[in-house]
Amino acid sequence: MPILVRDLMKIGVPTCETDTRLKQVAEIMARDGADAVIVMDEYGACGVVSQTDLVKAFPRNWELLTAKEVMSERVVSITPDTAAIAAAHMMMDEKVHQIFIMHEHPGPSRPSASITMRAIVREMAGLAPERPAMPAKKAVARKK
Repeated sequence: MPILVRDLMKIGVPTCETDTRLKQVAEIMARDGADAVIVMDEYGACGVVSQTDLVKAFPRNWELLTAKEVMSERVVSITPDTAAIAAAHMMMDEKVHQIFIMHEHPGPSRPSASITMRAIVREMAGLAPERPAMPAKKAVARKK
């Protein structure tokens, strides 16, 4: 049975707005351990800021730049039931390091998960897929 995108994908995709400064985009990537951030406008996903985009902006006045100014307007997407091998081919053909799985519902296009080159390498190494950490339960103060 072939390995599917759903077997390797990581649920949850960090997003930002078009006017988000690159410092904040970098903070989001670092916080979430993400290779890219989806840029959202009023119509949904309108672009992607990748680590490559940030590095290309670094020699410029990056502190003044926004996500919209450096993003790639192409959001490469795939369905969860696609073979992971097809996702690998798509990454190579499109020259991207990650592909996004979008919510399938009417309205604005929103990302729900991603499959990355790192996920495929982990599979090759026999490691479990990266899954988001479960949030720690907050202690509830009891009244006496």
